[in-house]
Amino acid sequence: MSDNITTKNTPAITCRDTTWLVSSARDQPLTPQQARQLAAHLAGCAACQVASRQFAQLFAQLDTLLARDAAPDDA
Repeated sequence: MSDNITTKNTPAITCRDTTWLVSSARDQPLTPQQARQLAAHLAGCAACQVASRQFAQLFAQLDTLLARDAAPDDA
C-alpha cells in the first residue's frame, strides 16, 4: 500500500483520500484534479486498486437492490 504517490503537477493523495474519492464519485462527479489524483494513486497502489474494485461491486449490488425495491408491484 502506498501512502504518498506523486506525478508531475498532480499532488499526492493518501490511501484514505483515495477511499473517500472513490466513495464520493458515486454521488457526484470528481473534479479534473481529483480524477487525476485518484488515477495516479490507483496506478501505483495495489491495495487501493482492490478496494476500488470492491467499492464498484458493492455499488453495483446496491443499485440492483435499490432498483428491485423501487420496481412497481405487478400483482
